[in-house]
Amino acid sequence: MGLMDKIRNETEPVRSSQPMKERKEDEGRGQRLLDSIEEHGVPDNVILLNENTYRRGGRHLGPSLMFAIFGSMFFLLPIGLMIVSLFGGAFVLVPCLGIVGIPFFWFGSRLAGPAFQNLTNPDPPEDVVKMLWYDSRHRFLAGIEHTSDAETGQEYYPELLHGIYLKDGDEIAILYDTPSEGGMTSGYRRVCLWDPQSELETYVVLDLEWFGYYEEEEARERARFFARKLQLRFEYEGDETTGWNMDVLNPSGGFFITRGRP
Repeated sequence: MGLMDKIRNETEPVRSSQPMKERKEDEGRGQRLLDSIEEHGVPDNVILLNENTYRRGGRHLGPSLMFAIFGSMFFLLPIGLMIVSLFGGAFVLVPCLGIVGIPFFWFGSRLAGPAFQNLTNPDPPEDVVKMLWYDSRHRFLAGIEHTSDAETGQEYYPELLHGIYLKDGDEIAILYDTPSEGGMTSGYRRVCLWDPQSELETYVVLDLEWFGYYEEEEARERARFFARKLQLRFEYEGDETTGWNMDVLNPSGGFFITRGRP
């Protein structure tokens, strides 16, 4: 085995050799757990694994103005060139500029549209608490979201975000994305529920907790916590791109570009 083969084997996730067992579908247990917590309190066999509090909605003046101005520039550039062509007598260039300007209009609308929406008609501000509960008796994870009106304090009935059964072979893993050159992106680490037997496009089943890229030890500590509570192994740490199941996405092994996160 050559040096590059050894490096590749050390960095790529290892698929389990055990027969694949399908993950059980949530048949309503998540909603029943939510209702039970709300009506009777937390059952003895259920523990809170994670809680995340933040505010969403409301008017974000600074970022919205920046994106509105930046997006508008993509509209104004081709329109300005068409106006100059009209006054300069180059009428034949106008339809050509209109066609060339289509991607500019599309990209500008993607930036400016949500920004103007936030400036003129923002979503009502809400205080959000996301909780991840674990039912050890049924090996079941439930993500529940609590929301309340940020101005009046009125609480709404919680919403079930997801209900996931654990299965044999599941693991805890850490995926990381390194900061880009020039500081355009700051990078991150995420602790996730990982299925090395997955027959889907990704090995990632559920994101459990996010960290900054340089919070390496904090991420590992939480990964060990989740592994202990869920009674799963924690061994794998790898680059974000290794979360894709290339056996499914690109079985031929040819040139392939992934988009988004696994």
